[in-house]
Amino acid sequence: MNLKNKICIDFQGGAHGNYLEFVCNKFLAQVRTCENLPFNKLGSSHKKQYLTEPDFKSWHFFEHRGIRTTPSNGKIISIQINYDDLLPLSLVSLLRAGDHNICPEDLEKNTYHKLNNADYQSILDNIINSFFLNHVKDSYAAVKDPSWPYVENYNDFLSLPSNIKKECVEFHNLKLLQFDENNPDCPRGILREFFRIGFSDPSKSGFVTAQKEKMRYSDEADVFVFPFSAFYDIKKFLHYIECVAIWANYNGIKDRKKLVELHNIFLEKQIFKNAKNKCDFLIKNYIEKGANFSFPKLNVLEEAYIESKLDKIIF
Repeated sequence: MNLKNKICIDFQGGAHGNYLEFVCNKFLAQVRTCENLPFNKLGSSHKKQYLTEPDFKSWHFFEHRGIRTTPSNGKIISIQINYDDLLPLSLVSLLRAGDHNICPEDLEKNTYHKLNNADYQSILDNIINSFFLNHVKDSYAAVKDPSWPYVENYNDFLSLPSNIKKECVEFHNLKLLQFDENNPDCPRGILREFFRIGFSDPSKSGFVTAQKEKMRYSDEADVFVFPFSAFYDIKKFLHYIECVAIWANYNGIKDRKKLVELHNIFLEKQIFKNAKNKCDFLIKNYIEKGANFSFPKLNVLEEAYIESKLDKIIF
């Protein structure tokens, strides 16, 4: 990748780095673009096209050591998050990162195959290691008679004498869960618990740890921090674009009116931008105050977020 004279935009999947690149190139650097909007059918800005050489280049630079800090001018825009950004970022990342179109409303269906790719492999591995790796062995051990054979996995259990298997199922009500390519559905309760843990302790969230441990830059780099939350507030967004212009030595925003029009279209496509506010409203006005209400339909990440907050209220 040739980064000569480029301003790099470093971002995590779902953090709108491609959109920021398009905006900066078009409205600061006055790079000629195709008339079409940069958005694809999922709302991400992966359709951006330039007719002249762009000044800004977005990529997941933090994932490639030795590349992320090599722009010849030393300038890096780093899109960064705080704890309040975790819910909307988690939702939009599932939907748009890699254009996988993973819908959180039915994440429990075909989960294994949805997550079995380069973008989500770490999440899949974490779910398997946390909830399924020793599930059969531990569940069986909890009801095992001392005279029974040991088992390490589901195939070992299937090889047990029929009378032992029958007692496990009928007397002990043993239920062994499988989650693999042949059993791709993950129980919604397990997914909810997996995401709840991350929301309960945001410092251990994958997004937060990646930012802390990987999005670090050399002392020679000239880094501008662009807050993720600015994308969802048009006044804040325009303010930071103006700050980028000053920092990168451009003469302000070109055609502010068109940028406002573009950003309003961008916001219309952000279906999860109000997810946190919606959940916080439910917790504060309904759950904490005990008001009667018809609970709205929530996706599994929103359920996990609410549970994480309720844990702190109750305990």
